[in-house]
Amino acid sequence: MQTSHISKTKYMRFTILLLIAVLLAGFTAGVSMPTDDPVLFRIEDNEVSRSEFAEIYRKNNLESMVVEPKEVDEYLEMYINFRLKVKEAKNMGLDTNASFIEELNGYRQQLAQQYLYDNEVTARLIDEAWERSQYDIRASHILMNLDAHAMPEDTSKVYEKMLEVRQRFLEGGSFADLAREFSDDPSARDVQGTANRPARRGNAGDLGYFSAFHKVYPFETAAYNTPVGDISMPFRTNFGYHLVKITDRLPAMGRARVAHIMLMTPMGTPETELAEKEEKIHSLYERLLAGEDFGELAQHYSEDQQSAHRKGEMQPFTSNRMVPQFIEAIHKLDEPGDLSPPVRSDFGWHIIKLIEKTPPPPYETAYVDLNNRIRRDARSQLGQDVVIKRLKEEYQFTEHPESLHEFYDVLDEDIFQGNWDKNQVTHLDKELFAFGTSVYNQQDFAAYLYNNQRRQNPVSLPAYINMQYQRFVNDRILSYEDARLEKKYPEFRDIMQEYYDGMLLFEITNKKVWSKATSDTLGLERFFIEHRHIYQADELASVRGMVIADYQDFLEKQWIIALREKYDIWVDEQVLKTIHFDE
Repeated sequence: MQTSHISKTKYMRFTILLLIAVLLAGFTAGVSMPTDDPVLFRIEDNEVSRSEFAEIYRKNNLESMVVEPKEVDEYLEMYINFRLKVKEAKNMGLDTNASFIEELNGYRQQLAQQYLYDNEVTARLIDEAWERSQYDIRASHILMNLDAHAMPEDTSKVYEKMLEVRQRFLEGGSFADLAREFSDDPSARDVQGTANRPARRGNAGDLGYFSAFHKVYPFETAAYNTPVGDISMPFRTNFGYHLVKITDRLPAMGRARVAHIMLMTPMGTPETELAEKEEKIHSLYERLLAGEDFGELAQHYSEDQQSAHRKGEMQPFTSNRMVPQFIEAIHKLDEPGDLSPPVRSDFGWHIIKLIEKTPPPPYETAYVDLNNRIRRDARSQLGQDVVIKRLKEEYQFTEHPESLHEFYDVLDEDIFQGNWDKNQVTHLDKELFAFGTSVYNQQDFAAYLYNNQRRQNPVSLPAYINMQYQRFVNDRILSYEDARLEKKYPEFRDIMQEYYDGMLLFEITNKKVWSKATSDTLGLERFFIEHRHIYQADELASVRGMVIADYQDFLEKQWIIALREKYDIWVDEQVLKTIHFDE
């Protein structure tokens, strides 16, 4: 099978970057040399010091060892060849290509995240998410809507009301009844059918089962921190205030594949029909126990049209994607082929056959995925908040709240239509905040408000201004830090240089060797004719892969000869003799 060009390119780029990372990443342990640092070699006007080369050599030879002078000499020649290729790539302007710049910036953005988030917080969040992912939680909630930008007095009113509802539950009230009465979540109550829409049973606040990342982080935290049978204190999310009651906590199901036979009992089904469906589902269960084929019965009797034609098989799902009665039944099935007795849900009767359960992966396997999900999740803000707080202290952040308050009187609700004109505040020019070498005034914030306005539901203007101001401050502090990473952190600068050099090496080697070896048909044929005595086959096509590889080696050797002739190279042999390594 012939590998696609894109796949080859990705593979070669990964290989080269990995090679360069190993080749160039430096550390000095075990290097013994005088404290002065003379130049070891020079290519044109580019100098490489003794310590730089020694560090690179040590990293490439990972174990401490006694090094023969010949080995250092050989490695120096390899490293000079590498520097020649990179210099040639720069002279060809390969680092000015838009695609090169975009890709390098992408690597930088990924690397910068490690410096703009607190690693200890991230590690704690990974451990927390892992522990939570080991359990499925079943919870019910009551929601009282509250805008994210609500003023303190409005927030207080909703919070006090939630406390009253909570007290009614503690005094013996039914959580389901309280949810139907007070929750702003429309799914809590029954919905009567219309000509265009069937009737729907309300869930009385029951959200079913879920695990980590299935709910917004504050809700997830409240749910996992509340014992089974208990009710939480009121807590806030972007939707408003919630009370959550925990109904059940089970070992995580992971991902399940099942088949089912379903008899539907939608809202409003007459009692006689309900009795008939119940009798029929139990009859089907007895037939299954007697040995009849599940798939055939599902095809013939199941009223779930999406799965019936597949012998009842459903798409794989996690705990949050299915009604709670379904999840409870699956938890009791252990082996593929196990059957549940008839299960009643809000949608009807089911008989479930287990095909496969895939539990959550072990910590080591899940780590990378958890880390990536946390970076994309709102909980990542916790790690960023720690960094912002530290940077404010480091850069001596100061602010002037009275300058911000002046916006309360000049901003109008046009901003919620995306039509606000910043020329309305041209008279504002006071300082808002400062840190490091940066100072921002009211006009800077006005420009930020103008550029970030969008159509949205109107909210309290002071609350909106305060929120946007905090985003503006955070954005400017993080941008300031981002711009200083190369200067502030030598290891960041070195890794970025590795990316830069590695990408240039890939681009020019692909151009001069890899692609040429496959596209230069005449050169390849000439090379084969001149060296055909070393191959067993008589035809080019039969050993094409081997010939191409040998032709690539030939092209690279010729290329290096040409580069060494093109550029002036100077090596201080006396300095080279002073490089040695402790055993």
